[in-house]
Amino acid sequence: MKQKDLEIQLSQLQNFREPKIHLEQYQTPPRLVAMITWRALQLGDIKDKIVADFCCGTGLFAIAAKILGAKKVYAFEIDLDALSIAKRNAKDAGVEIEFLEADVRNIDTRFDTILMNSPFGVKGVIKDQEFLYSALKNSDVSYSIHLFQEKNVEFLQKFVMQKKKKVDEIIKAEFEIPKIYHFHKKRYHVIWVVILRCI
Repeated sequence: MKQKDLEIQLSQLQNFREPKIHLEQYQTPPRLVAMITWRALQLGDIKDKIVADFCCGTGLFAIAAKILGAKKVYAFEIDLDALSIAKRNAKDAGVEIEFLEADVRNIDTRFDTILMNSPFGVKGVIKDQEFLYSALKNSDVSYSIHLFQEKNVEFLQKFVMQKKKKVDEIIKAEFEIPKIYHFHKKRYHVIWVVILRCI
């Protein structure tokens, strides 16, 4: 399988039916999921590993990890509606994943690799570093998506260092958001994000 083949397969899966703005639910673009998991595969963080998808949403990271050869994949999500879609997507993709309803900020279980697209905290109520902290303490290596702002990236790097880990790789990428909420004016909106690989 090639990265593009993975992207195509993921793009055929279901998106959120009724996304919840208070949870900042935006499906991670299949192109971005394929790029991140393919990079993780190249670095030895997927194949034959125990992988977790934190804030799994519709399950794309979990599904991609299993397709790429993860030994076992767990997917955590606080929203039951999203979990229902993720389970259906896994079935349609023909992969076996253990789905669990949970707030990942309260998890205390070790995984080889954690993949995560948590809320960015744009609304000010949720802080993305809370989710990042859980990913750091529960994994050997984590890949997390964050809103790109110079000050935010600097803050997160310092935050990771304070937790006795380091940002090993930073990738800047486009994140496509379709028109899913009433306040969206454009058919598609593109924002810049960064992917942090922490070890």
